[in-house]
Amino acid sequence: MVSRTLLTIIESIEPGVIILNNDLSVSHFNRMFLLLFKNFPKARLFQGNVLDFHREEHHRKVTDMLQLTSEAKRQIPLSLKIIRSDGQEHYLLIKLVPLEDREMGDEKICVLFYDITPFISTERKLTRVPVTAKGEIHLLKPEEIVYLKADNIYCRISTEAHEYHCDLSLGAIGKLLSSEMFYRIHRSYLVNITKVRKVLRDSAECSVDVGGTETRLPISRDKMQKFLVELGLK
Repeated sequence: MVSRTLLTIIESIEPGVIILNNDLSVSHFNRMFLLLFKNFPKARLFQGNVLDFHREEHHRKVTDMLQLTSEAKRQIPLSLKIIRSDGQEHYLLIKLVPLEDREMGDEKICVLFYDITPFISTERKLTRVPVTAKGEIHLLKPEEIVYLKADNIYCRISTEAHEYHCDLSLGAIGKLLSSEMFYRIHRSYLVNITKVRKVLRDSAECSVDVGGTETRLPISRDKMQKFLVELGLK
């Protein structure tokens, strides 16, 4: 279940709203939508359809998401999107709501955008990490995280109890987390130093055991010396 804290945050935010026709062209939008996407030309909103607002490599994902909404027989869960604007990352919770007219023939989709950036970041550092699991969105405290693993252009985040998906790449999220708490031990792994339980070394490799899991993470040879210094072992 989405936490009460997250629901409280959503209740305090004025959402951006855009309504799409069944051909995915824009029917209506509100002023808050323009504030959220202030760099997007207003005149373009009524030209073409919503796919024209996204890069081509994202068209399939957007189409599938909108089709799922129009065919859904149940509530659509919140989704998460990270966008770049003014050189900064912005974190949006997105809610898709299918609409019908009186005759149940003219289908539209209402898209709600909640900007949660102020609630999860300060001075370019994350105080909460937005993640998803089983259709639900969670805001993790950094100290809850044991390690992060690269997953193509995204990453997987593991706590002592669960694993989550994050829409940020490992490199991007590494820049937004405290360097005093998290260390890049491998091109595919970022570890919470406070969770390191044991360092294992042999002639061929070096790895770490992390608390609360049965996972052993590899340390790259080019990272090993600096990491051992960071732990006070050198």
